[in-house]
Amino acid sequence: MTLKLISPGAIKSPSQRALTDYWDRLADGRRFPAFTELDAMALPHDPKQLVVWNVEGQRPRQKFRALYQGENVSQAFNSDWAGKTMEEVVPMSLRRVTLDAAKHCTSKGGAVYAIISTIGPNGQRVDCHRLLLPFGRDGVVEQILASLQLTNVNTRRQVVGDFKMQATTVFSGLIRPSVAAKQLDIAASNRARGNKEATSGRDNRGLPRRAVRRAAKISFPGKRLTCMVRDISAGGASIEDANLALVPDNFRLVIEMESAERRCTVVWRKPKRIGVRFG
Repeated sequence: MTLKLISPGAIKSPSQRALTDYWDRLADGRRFPAFTELDAMALPHDPKQLVVWNVEGQRPRQKFRALYQGENVSQAFNSDWAGKTMEEVVPMSLRRVTLDAAKHCTSKGGAVYAIISTIGPNGQRVDCHRLLLPFGRDGVVEQILASLQLTNVNTRRQVVGDFKMQATTVFSGLIRPSVAAKQLDIAASNRARGNKEATSGRDNRGLPRRAVRRAAKISFPGKRLTCMVRDISAGGASIEDANLALVPDNFRLVIEMESAERRCTVVWRKPKRIGVRFG
């Protein structure tokens, strides 16, 4: 696969373009950012269409192992990728192009964008827009965040079957972070200011809240529940689920695509919704 340098403007999908801009801001002039800098709550993209791959080893024996698989990807491929390598889960017809793109992403340290096409049962062209974003430290790519978006799709599983039969790469390119990248999001400073105010005992309800829809897991002794975070700020969040009456006043929360736990204290309750304070 030969990749030409392209700008983020070549990306057709608005959400993938926004995700690339977010990655570029995180890089802040470096080759790529660290995965720990990624804020799942600030992602300008639906996590249901994302996959996180862990990079293992070095070329030519490099492997990519799935750490996270979004719900839409799971439905399309009708399989759980967690813990499996890219060779194990990608259809044979797509294996070479997907592996080559991942290897370019790690060796070049840049985003790789490609459009892969097939023909649906009605004779209409169907495109898969695939974006790979590298993350790592000390010049070494350690993780790849992948976005998969399909166009002209009625049934995801049916289209995946079409790609297994026939697939053609119609466009591919490499995107490097801008040298004159802007400083990290203003949101980072807002979060830092919010954390300072939280420790000083101020009322966190005055902090800016952002409406979201993110799956999460609540854990407390002897129990683990799934829930939905509906809005969030630096100091707290509101959480929705049918079983929240079972949740004690203090518990831990892990939000989708985040590894760090947040300690939560309930500050108000409704039958299917609670408000919590972090810390």
